[in-house]
Amino acid sequence: MDENRFENNANTPASGFDSYPKPRPRTAKFKVNIDGLDNEPPAYVPTNPPRTAPQRPATGRPVSDAARRANTAARPVQSAAANTQQTVAKPKVQQQKKRKKKSQLQKERRKYKLIRGTLITLVCVICIAIVTATVSTMALSTINDILSLNKESSGVTVAVEIPEKADFNQVYDILCDNGLVKQKFLCKLFCKFRHYDKYYSSSQKKEIFIEYVPGVYYFESNNGIEEMLEQIKVHSNVARDTVRLTFPEGWTIAKIFERIEKYNVCTAEKLYANLDIVGKQFKFYERINAKNGRYLKAEGYIFPDTYDFYIGEQASSVLKKLFNNFQTKWTKEFTARAKAIGMTRDQVITLASIIQREAKDSTQMAVVSSVLHNRLDHPELYPQLQMNSTKEYVTAMNEYGLFNEVYYSIYLDAYNTYSVTGLPAGPICNPGLSAIKAALYPEDTNYFFFCHDADGNIYLAETAEEHQKNTEKVLFS
Repeated sequence: MDENRFENNANTPASGFDSYPKPRPRTAKFKVNIDGLDNEPPAYVPTNPPRTAPQRPATGRPVSDAARRANTAARPVQSAAANTQQTVAKPKVQQQKKRKKKSQLQKERRKYKLIRGTLITLVCVICIAIVTATVSTMALSTINDILSLNKESSGVTVAVEIPEKADFNQVYDILCDNGLVKQKFLCKLFCKFRHYDKYYSSSQKKEIFIEYVPGVYYFESNNGIEEMLEQIKVHSNVARDTVRLTFPEGWTIAKIFERIEKYNVCTAEKLYANLDIVGKQFKFYERINAKNGRYLKAEGYIFPDTYDFYIGEQASSVLKKLFNNFQTKWTKEFTARAKAIGMTRDQVITLASIIQREAKDSTQMAVVSSVLHNRLDHPELYPQLQMNSTKEYVTAMNEYGLFNEVYYSIYLDAYNTYSVTGLPAGPICNPGLSAIKAALYPEDTNYFFFCHDADGNIYLAETAEEHQKNTEKVLFS
């Protein structure tokens, strides 16, 4: 080998591809036979092929380079266009899937919005219908409460008690609490608009509050609020027909109330219902110590006199006139005298009521009073008054049908002065002024008995024997 030739070649500058040594020409063909691979390797294999991770066969042994190259050559060669088409096709399918999914979501949203809108519309329509029906019902109910146009009577009478000095708000609340007004708020606005609470007085240049008469009132369930308030409030400036009634001395409450009802002033039922309510407004009434078995606490305190009443007047107003008259007639002198003789006002009235019924006239009252006082002052001798008039009072009240047989027995035991010690349970009539004075100022006698003949002449006796003779004289004369 010529060494100079290689040295010259090394120093000669490279020009193009001539500077590289030419490869040796192939002298023979070769073929690599590996199981499963029949394709021939390419004519030119790069000196630096791309590195790939060694693949292990099923046995787990590494594959040789020759086998790897044969494996690579055996794979089907795909063109760049095919790879590109495959790469492009994959995202296109994904986009179509996304569009399809998005379209389905939009359809579901539109369907949801349609259902939601329908439900909202339906709910709004139902709410409007309910509100309309409620408003209509309230409006009709309010009109019925005010004007009583379509109210049906239940046949039940409601007793309403109006206290003393009650204003509009108190009266209105009482009516509502008794179920006579259903639409409380709307009716109250109407009543205030109609000035049932107060009004402006042009003469006094100020607002005047409406006054309401206390007492017990009876209303039907079909009465309107205006009708009820008109009955309760004071009508001082309204011209009404009047009637003048006189109650004789010695009349009972039952007879007085019967006459008041007869002349269309007020019903007896309303008067009875208002007795205690109106009576509580007077001090003398509150001081009455009602015993067990007393029929009426007010008996004896309706002063017999002449009164003027309005036709259709309220029961409470009627009773006020009667009680006021008694309060006027009972003077401070009477109070002092009753205290001096050791009696209460109620005891004086009870004694006066017996004198009123037992004496023929006022001329006999003082002596009859002396007999009763003598018996009361000597209970060890005569513990019972033994007056027929006290039993007759209970019998007369029973004839009015004011109590049943059970109460009749109770009242008879409480008023029967043949068995009761001292005074009966209460007055037996409403005594006049003469009888009251006779009870306070009796004659000074020693009589313990008296009786009358058919003409009303009185026979007095100090002993039982004398009284027996007088009785025989009256019976056989």
